[in-house]
Amino acid sequence: MNDIEKKIIDIGHEIFKGYGVDNSTAQILSILNFESNAISMEELAERTGYSLASISLKIKNIENFWSIKRLHKPGSRKTYLHMEKNLLDAFAIQIRNGFETELDIAKTKIDPLIEEYRGNAITQEQKIKLHTYENYLSEINKFEELIRNIYDQIDHLKKNQF
Repeated sequence: MNDIEKKIIDIGHEIFKGYGVDNSTAQILSILNFESNAISMEELAERTGYSLASISLKIKNIENFWSIKRLHKPGSRKTYLHMEKNLLDAFAIQIRNGFETELDIAKTKIDPLIEEYRGNAITQEQKIKLHTYENYLSEINKFEELIRNIYDQIDHLKKNQF
């Protein structure tokens, strides 16, 4: 790896640290983000200095949110990793895998419980809690609208790319 490539990986490390991940995860994400081809887990372990087991565990914890795909090449027993490079697609996947899960759970599971709690909230403390729950659900509904607008903007930007 030449000096410029190392500097780019270091900058990527800084960027991913901004997402609140630990140092090793940020380093893994940076390498995967700036690697043009799929990279074997063994090579990733070698480049980071982390054990193969550590790499495997980190990947397991982040692969869905960060759109990392595990690949197997014919004739090889190695596992290769590839991270989505299109930032618009990667961002949409992050939203879908992270925030939409919360939206789905909140709307399908919390909403009916709030309705049930509404009929049982008698004390002042229970009414305050009910208000907190209702406010959360209201914010979830606003958040859902925001996500739909983001998807529309992503689609618009992707259409104008080509």
